Amino acid sequence: MGSIDRFILTGSAELARCFDTPYRQRPWAQRDVVALMDRVYPPPSGKPGDRAALRQQLSSAFLAGVAESQDALMLRPRGSLAAASVDEARALLKNRAASQGDRLWHAFMAGARAGRATTGVAAPAADTAELKLFIRQPLTESGLAQQALIAGVLERIEQHNGAPHGFHYLTGHQAESSDTFRASFEAESGQPFTPQNFRTWRLARLAQADAFVNIRVGMSESSAFELSYHVFRGACTPVLFLVWKHAPIKTTLLKDLGNLCDVTYLEFEHADDLDAGLAEFFRRCKR
Repeated sequence: MGSIDRFILTGSAELARCFDTPYRQRPWAQRDVVALMDRVYPPPSGKPGDRAALRQQLSSAFLAGVAESQDALMLRPRGSLAAASVDEARALLKNRAASQGDRLWHAFMAGARAGRATTGVAAPAADTAELKLFIRQPLTESGLAQQALIAGVLERIEQHNGAPHGFHYLTGHQAESSDTFRASFEAESGQPFTPQNFRTWRLARLAQADAFVNIRVGMSESSAFELSYHVFRGACTPVLFLVWKHAPIKTTLLKDLGNLCDVTYLEFEHADDLDAGLAEFFRRCKR
């Protein structure tokens, strides 16, 4: 992660701490703005580059004022747009494969949409929204034994539904095999099974994912394809590998992905070995 990314990450974390507290209904005062900027930006260094940092700080204060005024005009709770900017920054920073220029453009467009919206931007509340899970399981190489093992893992995942997030399963919650997945696709999508239809349907759901769960009980080329798409072209939200001990990851390029995405690797012999790790992963996931 470059110096700019580290600075933005630190700034986003500080903003989050500011706005995770209950909203005060009184108007902003000078001390509030000064305190916010002091927490987001590093203190002056006494070097010539300070003027550029001060200009950036003044610009941010100006835009924060615009956001607060827009909230008031739209009758939205105080701090709504500022909080939305923090959420957007968090989401964009998860995609470590994106360039900073791409992130800035997406942030700009998201801000433009939020500023025009009359609904849909509200003060932070309890995080009760469903977590959209994209669960990747072996399909074309999966037989009855693998299907039974996957069913056990899916049961353990379901045990954490609602703790703390409810789950929305983007790809269903049924263990499939090479004999069943085509019919399941046609029943759910209403389309005939073709490689193009199946790929388009899967990637559209992957784009919505708050988390990517990869159940590995055997070799799967398609899993590697979807994972690569998610990290380098898609949302790059947190990734969870659930790796059966008898099907270890041998491909070097799938190991140690922490410099590219938020990734967790859990190994298991029996499905119930996963309980503690699943609980921790879903606690960390953010909507």
